[in-house]
Amino acid sequence: MSRTFLYARVSTDDQTTDNQVLLAEQAGYKVDAKRVHAETISGTVPAMDRPVFAKLRDKLEAGDILVVTKLDRLGRNAADIDRTVEALRADGIRVVVLDLPVMEVTSPAGELVRRMFAAFAQFERDQLVERTHAGLARAKAEGKKLGRRDALTDEQKAEIRAKLAAGASARGLAKDYGVSHPTVLKLAA
Repeated sequence: MSRTFLYARVSTDDQTTDNQVLLAEQAGYKVDAKRVHAETISGTVPAMDRPVFAKLRDKLEAGDILVVTKLDRLGRNAADIDRTVEALRADGIRVVVLDLPVMEVTSPAGELVRRMFAAFAQFERDQLVERTHAGLARAKAEGKKLGRRDALTDEQKAEIRAKLAAGASARGLAKDYGVSHPTVLKLAA
C-alpha cells in the first residue's frame, strides 16, 4: 500500500510552510501530519544535503508518493533537481509537483515537463544573480557604500579611540557601546 509524504521547504525563518500544506490538501492529497516534512533551508543547498530531506529520503519506500508544491522546493538548479528525481524514480517513488501541468514528474510525460521547468528555474536563478551583480556594480560606480552599515558613528569611533589611548579596556568599551570586542580592536589598530 502506497503512502503519501509532503516535503515543504522555505528559505528563511520568517516564512512558514503552512501554505504548502494547504495547497497539497486542496489538490486532494490527504497527508498524515507525521508524513509532512518541513524545513527552513536555502534552495541552493542540494536536496540530498538538507537534513530534513535526507531523513525523509530514508523513510520513502517503493510505491510511495512524494508531493511538493513547486519544482523549486526540490532545488534551484536543473542538475540537482534531475539527480534528486532520478534517484527517487530509481527507488520506485512517484514524485508529484502540484504546480506543473503534468503533476507526476516520474512518468515519461512528466519527465519532459520537469526537465523543461527545471531549465526555466535554472535560467531564472541565473538571471537573478546576473541582475544582482549588475545592480551592485552600478551602485558601486555611483559611489554608494555597499555592505553592512557601521555599528558606530564617527563620533563614537573617536570617543573609543580616545578612551583606548587613555587605558580603557576593549572588552569594557565593547559592552558600553553595544558592539563586539573585535569591532573595538579594529579601531585600536
